[in-house]
Amino acid sequence: MPNSRLRRNGWATVGLGLSIAFAVAAFAYFALAGTPLRGAVLGVVVLAAGVWEYRRKLQDTAVAESYEAEAEEQRRKREGRR
Repeated sequence: MPNSRLRRNGWATVGLGLSIAFAVAAFAYFALAGTPLRGAVLGVVVLAAGVWEYRRKLQDTAVAESYEAEAEEQRRKREGRR
């Protein structure tokens, strides 16, 4: 179970890293093109979206794990009655 949780959080972290890299690349591209403000705005939007997606993935993982734990508890209760 810990490995699967680490793997799911790992994919969320990879996605956040890609968002950061894209935001930096967008800023650099627009800065070199002579419009750094446009690059900064796009970079902030991409970065905000990446952070939002990262937090959403972690929250989804936590909710799924709580549902799995609840289902496992229900299964144990049913087997204990038999």
